[in-house]
Amino acid sequence: MTIIHTGFDGIDLALKTTVPIELVEFLEEGKATAQELMTDVWGSFAGLDIQSGQSGKRGGNAFTFRVYEFGATWFAKKPRASDPWGLYVSIGSRELALNGLDRTRQKLNALLVQLGFQLPHDGVSINRVDFAVDILSPGFVLDPDAFVFHSRANRKAIAEFETVEMNGHSGRTTSVTIGKMPGRQVIVYDKREEVMKRRKHEWPLIWNANLQAAGLGPLDLSDRATSQVWRIELRLGKDALRNRKDIRGWGSLHEHLQAEMDQLAQDVTLTVPSSDSNRSRWLLHPLWPTTQEAVANRLFEHVGTVPPEAVREIDLREKQLDLLKLIVANSVTLAYLEGLEPDGFEDFTESLPNMILGYIDQHPRGIDERFQGAAAKYCGTVAR
Repeated sequence: MTIIHTGFDGIDLALKTTVPIELVEFLEEGKATAQELMTDVWGSFAGLDIQSGQSGKRGGNAFTFRVYEFGATWFAKKPRASDPWGLYVSIGSRELALNGLDRTRQKLNALLVQLGFQLPHDGVSINRVDFAVDILSPGFVLDPDAFVFHSRANRKAIAEFETVEMNGHSGRTTSVTIGKMPGRQVIVYDKREEVMKRRKHEWPLIWNANLQAAGLGPLDLSDRATSQVWRIELRLGKDALRNRKDIRGWGSLHEHLQAEMDQLAQDVTLTVPSSDSNRSRWLLHPLWPTTQEAVANRLFEHVGTVPPEAVREIDLREKQLDLLKLIVANSVTLAYLEGLEPDGFEDFTESLPNMILGYIDQHPRGIDERFQGAAAKYCGTVAR
């Protein structure tokens, strides 16, 4: 049982600010183009590459956008005097894992200035904080009945954890979620499976960098027997942050978050079920003291060990591979429709360049326009 990552996994912020009119105009144009092309598009504003979404998504927001090299989703409202909270930023797990909390905050503050936002001293409202512990534990089997709500928690505290959700397949439980947002929530899930299904290329890099630092060998994700990684995630939503310690801004976060995360790891525990009818006497599963210790000692300690450019390079290679797969699949289909047999495919590929160029010559959308379209869709994938 080895800890291979700890760190903040998500932070949501409401910001007391008005979107600058120049940015509003840029986002309106980007949104219109995105809706026309039915895909998010990239453009340039204030020296930044920005990807505009097709809608506002969150209630009351007119725009959704992303800034290249900063892993967050931004939600913006059109300026209204009656609503000073005009911006919402949801910082994702990749950004926090690669850069840590302090550097992520610095990047956010610099971007806000560059984009033209102005914030008062009380302009940050933290609405959600997630903290994750990844543990390499090949022999662990997730048992939904092994979770216990500590007897020291009062009835109100216990009630908030009575919402339990489970997921799994083939007789194997892969995730258990206890509690609900915007309150307090604990989730334990098969992170290896999620990484492989959703092709989250950054996590093997992060895990292996941490293993190497500990003098251990890399994971072979093709072998679940030796590479099973479980994530324990502790989440505090807006209600939990406000109602217990009135955590709102960065100052109160640093002052009170440690105690709140420690308490959450005590109020919900993972145990080893026994025949004792008093569940509070069940022994803790070894996974849980490991988690509690990580929360107690590493909450604000994470520093990124993998260069962001290394992840971007993998993203680029994967996108190129995806496109190559499409080219191959479509070429084989086209050859078949041309009446060819497999032994004629190699000769067929030699004629493809002329077929492609001939099609482009006859099409009203020329190669310059097509490259512009590719840049609008993919420029955030390529460092230029």
